[in-house]
This record gives sequence, C-alpha cells and structure tokens, in this order.
Amino acid sequence: MSMLKEKMRLPDEMLRGRASSAKPARARARKKGRRGPNPFRQGLLLGICVGMTGALLVGVVAFLTTRPAVVTPAAQPSPAAADRKEPQAAISINAEHLGNLQVRIEAKVSAPGSYNPITKGQVVAYIDMVAMPLAHKKGPIVMAEVSGTPGVYQGVANAAMVGEYNITVEVKQPMAATANQRLQISTVQK
Repeated sequence: MSMLKEKMRLPDEMLRGRASSAKPARARARKKGRRGPNPFRQGLLLGICVGMTGALLVGVVAFLTTRPAVVTPAAQPSPAAADRKEPQAAISINAEHLGNLQVRIEAKVSAPGSYNPITKGQVVAYIDMVAMPLAHKKGPIVMAEVSGTPGVYQGVANAAMVGEYNITVEVKQPMAATANQRLQISTVQK
C-alpha cells in the first residue's frame, strides 16, 4: 500500500517533501528577507490612484456645473441694429499708378440720397497686396480734400512691390462708409 501512496502523490507534495531540504541556504535567506511589499512602491501606487481619482472628480464636477454659452452667428445682425441703420456715404474711388510704385488715390464722397458732396470729412485709405494679405498693408493714409472741388479727397501711397492691390477708402466722419477697388501695378517705372 505504501507503494501505491507514493505513486498517487501530487507533484507539490513530492517537491515539498524532498526539494525543501535540497534548497541552498542562500535561497532560504532571500525568502526570509522578504517580509512584504516594498513601502515606497505602495506609497507611489497609492499616490497615483488618489491623484487620478481626484482629477477625475474635478473634471466631472466641472462638466456638470458649467453650461455652454449660446453662440449667435456673426453674419446675422441683431434686429435692434437693423432698425437703427445709419445712412452711409456714397464713395467713388479712382486710383492711378504714378510710377516708381506710387499710387494716387482719389475718392469722391457724397451724401446718400441727395448726392451732395460731403466737405470737411475724415477720410483715410489703406492699400493691401491681394496675393499676400496683411504682409504689405499700408495705412491709414490720410486723404486731404482737394481745394476747389468739394467732396473730393486725395492721397498718395507707396506700394511695396509689383502686383495687384486692394484699395480701401474709409469715411469716418460725418457718416461712416467704406469702399474697395483693385489696382494692378505691373511695372516699377511708368
């Protein structure tokens, strides 16, 4: 019967019975030295878990307490602004390339409806290269009223290089208005 018991033994029982005495002393000493998990690793793991949980809680509270702002499209004016629409001055632009990259800008400004010339107004101009927007923008160029012709304002600007330019004339006073025109500058000398 004892022989049958030996054949029926589980491998763990066999290892415990014979191999425990065969282990070297060094392996037994290492096993005795481990009393539990490393305290540094435990603290690190606990700190990471607490920090992540706290960050998640802050995010959830912020999500639940804030409401998204309602954004209205910028292209649609408000109804109140449509009722108070101010009349705009009529602007006719005549731009001419003088040579050496100089541009003369002439604007005829008149009142809406009656087309009477607007005198003593604040008129400025801007030039900007179409191919490189804002890279070569010049302005504000103050335009002076031409003596003898009421409502006609003139200014001279220097373009940065050859190319197509967008000329914007803006009336600031007595009534605001803006007009645009394009001008091709093809040669330096004219």
